[in-house]
Amino acid sequence: MLVCTYSFSQTNSYDIVNLDMNNSNSHYGLAFYQNSKVFFSAPILDFRNIKRKDQKKHLINSLFEGKRNSEGQIVDIKKFQGLNHNQLNTSNAAVSPNGKYIYVTTNYNGKGDTYKVKGKSYNLYIARGEFVEGKGWINFKKLPFCNPNYSYGHPAVSPDGNILFFVSNIPSAKGATDIFKVNLTCDNEYSVPENLGDLVNSTRKEMFPFMGKNGVLYFSSDRADGFGALDVYRAELDVNYKFKQAKILPRPINSKYDDFSYVIDVANNEGYFSSKRPSGKGEDDIYYFTVSTDEKPGTLLVSNKP
Repeated sequence: MLVCTYSFSQTNSYDIVNLDMNNSNSHYGLAFYQNSKVFFSAPILDFRNIKRKDQKKHLINSLFEGKRNSEGQIVDIKKFQGLNHNQLNTSNAAVSPNGKYIYVTTNYNGKGDTYKVKGKSYNLYIARGEFVEGKGWINFKKLPFCNPNYSYGHPAVSPDGNILFFVSNIPSAKGATDIFKVNLTCDNEYSVPENLGDLVNSTRKEMFPFMGKNGVLYFSSDRADGFGALDVYRAELDVNYKFKQAKILPRPINSKYDDFSYVIDVANNEGYFSSKRPSGKGEDDIYYFTVSTDEKPGTLLVSNKP
């Protein structure tokens, strides 16, 4: 077990641990579920322990579920039961606060990230499933605002359950992918997607949003002011529920390599993130971290939900 301690700003320190579950494969797309469980994404392996690929030789990723033990390790790992893993990529889950709904990133017709049929391109979209006692996660349906001409993914639900964040390359995105939000109503309807604006998004890629119970939005971006590749940023809300200028998180959360999928349990000052730093075991490893002081509190996001 690798444990590293780093200090920053003279008042905070992070301990990070490369999880025992990591191997040569990629692990990412973290989400908390209930009090002690976590979802993450990884490639599917066949009976020979070889990564499964689609017809275009793209890796097929799926969701996995595990339990958090007292040391932050993810144990008792099992494959998520929902969409057809052998045909569809399934990744980046987000569960509603009441545990009734799950949102996942997936793709059309099981052909990989994107493919063309008669010149038309089909991309990633967000599907919502519901939990039914005795049956598990069923009834997955594409969200109504997902247009097959564009990609939608990396869903994240606000702590109050009123907002769904996601990334997309729809025309109003100023970069390769921007972070958007929609309001969720009590009638299970969705507002028109709204770009989070220039204080959060840039002309580069924004990915993997997550809002902690402190009301702070965390995400990753490859914008020019970072340490290198994807870095984790945080954006707080002002008194008018508008996001302030996003700020980069310090080392060791960030490095000059890809750092992303940051999630934090604010109550316990602990969380997880993925990184491609060379000290890892595989392509993208999941790291567990603890922070010595509370994350700076923000303002819980409240929508105009009726």
